[in-house]
Amino acid sequence: MNTAIADDVQARAEQVIEVVREQADTLAGSDQLPTEIVEASLAAGLYRLLLPAELGGLSVALPDAASVIERLSYADGSVGWCTAVANASGSLLAGIDEAHARVIAADPELLCVAGGFAAVGRGRLVDDEYELTGRWSFASGCTAATWLIGGMIAEGRSTPVIGFFPAEQAKIIRNWDVIGLRATGSHDVTVDAVPVPIGRTTPLMGGPRWSTDPVASLPFFTLGSILAAVSLGSARRALDELAELAATKIPFGRQQPLAEDPAFQGGFAGVLARLNAARGYLLDQQRLAWDAALSGDVTPAVAAGVSLATVETTAAALAAVQFAHQAAGTTSIRSQSTLARCLNDVLVATRHVAFSEASRQNVGKTFLQGAW
Repeated sequence: MNTAIADDVQARAEQVIEVVREQADTLAGSDQLPTEIVEASLAAGLYRLLLPAELGGLSVALPDAASVIERLSYADGSVGWCTAVANASGSLLAGIDEAHARVIAADPELLCVAGGFAAVGRGRLVDDEYELTGRWSFASGCTAATWLIGGMIAEGRSTPVIGFFPAEQAKIIRNWDVIGLRATGSHDVTVDAVPVPIGRTTPLMGGPRWSTDPVASLPFFTLGSILAAVSLGSARRALDELAELAATKIPFGRQQPLAEDPAFQGGFAGVLARLNAARGYLLDQQRLAWDAALSGDVTPAVAAGVSLATVETTAAALAAVQFAHQAAGTTSIRSQSTLARCLNDVLVATRHVAFSEASRQNVGKTFLQGAW
């Protein structure tokens, strides 16, 4: 990627982070992103990092997009998560008919896509469109979305597809009441017989792509790696908070600060090393995938490498935040504790299918078949 573009995007992200800091108190108790953060993210182009360039995308390479999301997540996990979801969702426009994609992204600076990928909807074929009915859970960012997506079993199609529909045609069921990533607004969305033209659908995996942007050559689940950057950012924040605390916190029954305890020092070094190694592995695998996408040839081995890095990075992040939370003692159990929030954000993130044991098993199967 052009270094000037990368630097510009990072600078834009820092401007959004300033708004995030200003909205910290609101974020802590909200079930959606504050309008100020959404507007700042749109203005900075942070929802267009992986949008096809032909539609107004910023041509940001996958590892650079992950770095931006990591930085946002250091400031707030929910902000990073919604940014990741908007980018992964927007990338699917490369798979629907180009004419429909250009209508959806007619004003890319205001485009925000969210929704549900699971094929729980049903599309009844009527002439050249589907009547889509369904309800999707975990629709992160739906309260800010201008367009929504829904996975469905479509009449006449042998495999599930994703359909795009205007956000105003859906109803949001506000039921996102969880311990972490609260401000992602991952409520349910539901539609009843909403028209979705056939040309506004695409398989989640495979299928033709009209865009020449490298993102169009990436298997969709490799984009799950940007979700790992959320846990990575939260974990790095937790370790920084812990290091600051350890310099002055004197545990009960001790005479010296926690930072001078050899056992703590060794434990801290261990989780830090694992986290940094996982981060390096994630970025390396993303670079390999992006380089392969530039040539239009992302092999199963390359895709599997990204998936494995995604799973392992999240596992390393979870170990780091658990260590930080425990080492901080009673400080981390207070409701306003940043360490508690980091732990809860990562815990909730780990429930995503991209980080499941099944993903690791699929990678192992691919590699054992000689693809590594």
